[in-house]
Amino acid sequence: MLHLLDESLEEFLRAEVPLPRSEIDIVFAAPDKEWSARVSRPTVNLYLWDVRRNLSARDLGVETVRDADGRVRQRPPLPQVDCRYLITGWTSDIGDEHALLGATMAALPRVPELDDRYLHEAYRAVKPIPKITLAAGGAGENSDFWSASAASSNPAWTSRPPRPSTSPCWSPRAHRSCATPSPPPPTAPTPPPACSSAATAPPRRAP
Repeated sequence: MLHLLDESLEEFLRAEVPLPRSEIDIVFAAPDKEWSARVSRPTVNLYLWDVRRNLSARDLGVETVRDADGRVRQRPPLPQVDCRYLITGWTSDIGDEHALLGATMAALPRVPELDDRYLHEAYRAVKPIPKITLAAGGAGENSDFWSASAASSNPAWTSRPPRPSTSPCWSPRAHRSCATPSPPPPTAPTPPPACSSAATAPPRRAP
């Protein structure tokens, strides 16, 4: 089911940021050094780096469900899971990179949960509907991952699979994706603020 969540997140971001397929790639590979060496055009990387049971969600009581044959039965609630994605932007220009990451980050808080139109068909029957939040946490939360990842030198944040009145368009100098210019990118990603989607800023390495 995790690959269906990936597909739902991609549909959401392509429509809401927006991220046109003709201009920007969305990938879910580990952003390691080998992968980053092959990046050839603007890319948003969503890497699922952590999956864990949500212990704050109450799994008490019973729920009524209908079997495939139409019979109604009761069962204990299924456990809720947090899926945490590391989200990074990749371009050849640092200004465009910050604008791409900033526009992507701004799109997530606009809705509290993934709309049906973005959900893969198999996910539409899942209750509760997957939520999206910006995760808290520090870069040291998984030091082994950061030390092996090329993302340690890129601004990044994590999200659990959230609303200004308008959406900032990503509009880099060489890849215009909307008619109006995007707001200037921040000098650094907003610090932190499964499945739901989360954001942390890893340390930058000196060149």
